[in-house]
Amino acid sequence: MKEDGKMKVSISVLGCYDNLEESVKKVNNTSANYLHVDVMDGKFVLNRKFPYEIVEIVKEISVKPLDVHLMVESIDTVKKYAELKPEILTFHIEIIKDDEIINYVKSLGIKVGLAINPETSISKIMPYVNSVDLILFMSVNPGLGGQSFKPEVLEKVKALKPYLKGDVVISIDGGINDKNVKVCKEAGCDMVVSGSFVTNSEDYEEKIKKLSIGKRTC
Repeated sequence: MKEDGKMKVSISVLGCYDNLEESVKKVNNTSANYLHVDVMDGKFVLNRKFPYEIVEIVKEISVKPLDVHLMVESIDTVKKYAELKPEILTFHIEIIKDDEIINYVKSLGIKVGLAINPETSISKIMPYVNSVDLILFMSVNPGLGGQSFKPEVLEKVKALKPYLKGDVVISIDGGINDKNVKVCKEAGCDMVVSGSFVTNSEDYEEKIKKLSIGKRTC
């Protein structure tokens, strides 16, 4: 999943829920690495978005690999969405007690991501960091698009980085734009998830290029 040089970019279509098909097709015509889908169950977060049937449709439309982020409470829900066989399936460290669900999803040939909320200590994720393919740092409170980036999360990225082995990707999600992508890179991030910065523009590709350019500086 890692690649020298450019930052990987995953485009969230959370803010495009009412014109989803059009937005997915616009992402198709860009250099984005992934299409990011934010699934919310109305319990782990207050919002409820992207039920299984909608993600099925998105998968049919998208030519980009799916990067599915589950903001859900139930492990059974994680298993259900794994049936869609996305490229990456990310669920939250806050809902797991052991590595059983990690091993289950990996057994299906799906890359596993673990997400961590801004207020959660990295000590909670440490036992699992080298059992997964991706760590997703939330740089906003999960559940709503368009929030401001929390720069203090980058200290957690820096603290975790030395403990990662092999090809584990560090991704960051929330308020990402051309003003803060550089500091994300410098902290050790390999991938950014960006929504409104890209999808609120007329030219998706122009915005994506601003996020993906440049070499790692750390």
